[in-house]
Amino acid sequence: MNKKEILTTITIVRSYNNPDLKKQQICSDNKNKTGIYRWTHIISGKSYVGSSLDLSIRFKNYFNISYLKSESKINNSIIYKALLKYGYSSFKLDIMEYCDPSVVIQKEQYYLDNLELEYNTLKVARSLVGFKHSALSIERMSLAKLGRPRDKDTKLKLSANLQAHAVIVTEINTGETKVFTSIRKAAEFIGIHFSYLAKCLNKNNIYTGNGYTV
Repeated sequence: MNKKEILTTITIVRSYNNPDLKKQQICSDNKNKTGIYRWTHIISGKSYVGSSLDLSIRFKNYFNISYLKSESKINNSIIYKALLKYGYSSFKLDIMEYCDPSVVIQKEQYYLDNLELEYNTLKVARSLVGFKHSALSIERMSLAKLGRPRDKDTKLKLSANLQAHAVIVTEINTGETKVFTSIRKAAEFIGIHFSYLAKCLNKNNIYTGNGYTV
């Protein structure tokens, strides 16, 4: 079965024409729902497939012009640039399917493998190809695995190091990564206070929220 034949077998759950006029409905319909979505440029037929653990939050980002402009500059995202160039009314938004969070990556990969997706730059769902932990991240994880107790001086030292060393931020939906020179700058980008991010990294060795993982 070729890609065109596979496309005809897919049953779309929801479809929104002229999504610019249906922003509130789109966010309401998909609140707290995990699934796969597709943007399709009506004239060219070019499309993009993505996934999210909460589609409503994801679409709120899509409908935020400032967010699209910022992200398109940082990540060189083709779909963001296309939405900014042609406008939402030039696209159709489809919800391909809803699914359990545990299988969303596998579901997204199915569409990446079987559809022509001109706007997708990554061909592996949430690909982290080329991702490398910083030396500080490796040290944090090593300490966690060893279960070494940390005294007050050690915690203060790690906190200071976190602010001064490179921090890698990964966008959950796209797998795209950004490197910041300090935890403060990473926190500003995510939109949280740097002390909270430092606390999460010191305590849990990871932060997940606002659509990002650190």
